[in-house]
Amino acid sequence: ALMGKSLNELALFAMIKGEHTISTNMSEEAIKYFEELNDERGIADAKYNIAGIYYKTDNFHLGLVYLVDCLSIYRKFKDYHNQARTQKSLGTIYEYIGDQKKAVQAYESSIECANKVGDLNLESNAYNPLSSIYLKQGKPKQAMEMIAKAISMKIQTGDTRGLAFSIYGRAKVFAAAGEFDKAEKDFVDAIRIHQDMGERLGLGMAYHKLSRMYVQMGQLEKAKKMLYIAL
Repeated sequence: ALMGKSLNELALFAMIKGEHTISTNMSEEAIKYFEELNDERGIADAKYNIAGIYYKTDNFHLGLVYLVDCLSIYRKFKDYHNQARTQKSLGTIYEYIGDQKKAVQAYESSIECANKVGDLNLESNAYNPLSSIYLKQGKPKQAMEMIAKAISMKIQTGDTRGLAFSIYGRAKVFAAAGEFDKAEKDFVDAIRIHQDMGERLGLGMAYHKLSRMYVQMGQLEKAKKMLYIAL
């Protein structure tokens, strides 16, 4: 049991660092231990890790299959904490494939499950992407309200890695409003935290959006520099 749990934790750290093959191998090894123990929740935790790698590498169909499997197990055990995590990830996939309606439903389900266990951190994780959807829908006020709520919760819970993603989300709202100085400061702050945490996906996202803002500002050399780093 401890071998399986340790492998799951290590797989998560490997995923954050962008070491996807290592992460997948650890999760698959963990599944073997949990199958020996008939531990369905352990299997679901490992499959959740694998699903994360699938959708982060654009394999949305397999990511969806794994997440739906996880969700059925977590529902069976009334595990609202992990239901919240899974629904948030499902929302991300739906958003990637352009189904905003299902994405919003999944994010709202994530918030509902997080509320049931009183987990502010999980709740705030769903506010980040909801803010992004509002921004795409041309609703900057609602987008800012959502991301401000997420930032407040991240500070309250001490989730530094999550805070970087929320600050990045606020930068996007500032950039869309043409408040480039505020946006630049937020992007730079998010990048600094991601570097400290070893978060490679977050770094790529932040550098990419910062480069897009520099294009808007007509600062093409800066934009190129940021794009090369993002690549």
